[in-house]
Amino acid sequence: MLKEHSFDQNKYKKLNVNKTRYLPWFIALFGIVLLVLICQVLRLNWRILDALQYEEFNLNLKFKNYEELHKLYKNSTSENIIKESNNGFIAGAPNSTVNSFRVVCYYVVSFNLTRFRQLATSSVDPYLCTHIIVGFAIVENGTLQPKNSSDTLEYRNIINLKLINPSLKVLLSVQDFSSKGEFAQVVSSEELRKKFALNALNFINTTGFDGLDLDWEFPAWPDADLTQARNFTLLLGEFRHLINSSKDKNFRKLELSVAVASPLLIMSQSYEIEAMAGLVDFVNLMSYDFHLYTTVSPVTGANAPLYQRKSESGIFSTLNTNWSAMHWVLWGMPWFKINVGIPTYGHSFRLINSDNNGWNAPSSGFGRTGDGKGFITYSDACRLLNDTSTTHVFDDEYDVPYAYNGDEWISYDNALSVTLKAFYIKNSKFGGAMIFCLNSDDFDGICSPVKFPLTRTISNILIG
Repeated sequence: MLKEHSFDQNKYKKLNVNKTRYLPWFIALFGIVLLVLICQVLRLNWRILDALQYEEFNLNLKFKNYEELHKLYKNSTSENIIKESNNGFIAGAPNSTVNSFRVVCYYVVSFNLTRFRQLATSSVDPYLCTHIIVGFAIVENGTLQPKNSSDTLEYRNIINLKLINPSLKVLLSVQDFSSKGEFAQVVSSEELRKKFALNALNFINTTGFDGLDLDWEFPAWPDADLTQARNFTLLLGEFRHLINSSKDKNFRKLELSVAVASPLLIMSQSYEIEAMAGLVDFVNLMSYDFHLYTTVSPVTGANAPLYQRKSESGIFSTLNTNWSAMHWVLWGMPWFKINVGIPTYGHSFRLINSDNNGWNAPSSGFGRTGDGKGFITYSDACRLLNDTSTTHVFDDEYDVPYAYNGDEWISYDNALSVTLKAFYIKNSKFGGAMIFCLNSDDFDGICSPVKFPLTRTISNILIG
């Protein structure tokens, strides 16, 4: 019995030794399983939290002071809207005080006029905008060049407005409409990026501009060349390095901006938004041209809706100013660096059936209003509106108007819609408004006795 008991004891000791040997492995395995479970729980909670925050963010941005804004027009008739626009503002709008908002206005020089009207530099109010961006220079042989030699005179005349208003900033915009053009070549190597950045900054500094605006439409689009998007960021970095490291104090004061896209696909493909945020002084969000007549989409639509309509879903729910501005913030651009675009122009359509005259009405082509190619200035819109047989509609979901007369149909912005957009910018604490452009506002008094009524309305709200 003693021997048998002794044998059992040794067996137990050996078994205990084996258990002790494998115990760390069991503990490690248990720890790994526990860690995986914790990560999955945290991931699920994070997704739920992120979704809730996104929804809250979206709702806050859409409905922030929404009722307050709608008080401006809920009881207004079409006649009241047109009458108030004669004064260049909407009656009852809250008084504005001087603040740090930007009102960035594009001015198109004569040689670039294809659809815009010629606007004499002497007719530009130097106190209307905080910034005037003169368009457009081009890239040629890796350098910045005026599109025409006569442009330099208009450059000088706009720059001289600073003699009247020393606080005014005047920038030059350089433009390219291809991902395979001159800009594509410039960004393709470090040597060419350095050459272009130095050349461009020297040009604007010696000419008297206060900064440079890059209007490339669009990097890496539609070819999805992500290397090109990266190279564009590197070009911006080269500009920032030259500005910040310069011993010339005038160089260090130069501002750098980029005109940026608003559609989802281009936004996500063309820009490294978070990286851009630390390199630019501000971006000018081109929140317009969401809808115009094409053979692919031959129906009426809003040029620059502020919000989506409840009936819209999928990609259509992204085609509005609010969605684009919000996603530039969500994807890394600070609020205060975003100038939300407001157009002074619209688009025309020719209805197939004049009795079907709302949104998404089938169209056969461009309307006759404006240039005959679908583009209308605010003055063009007012000419149609002044016809007593024209019907004017203000959509309180899109927060923009449209009008029709027979088979003629237009989408545009008026004093009311730009008022709502200006308060949207102000209440949401964006950096300011970008107005495109002074040339398509009513600068010769067709809509009202007040010159530049749309731009002036926005300016009165944001900068007083």
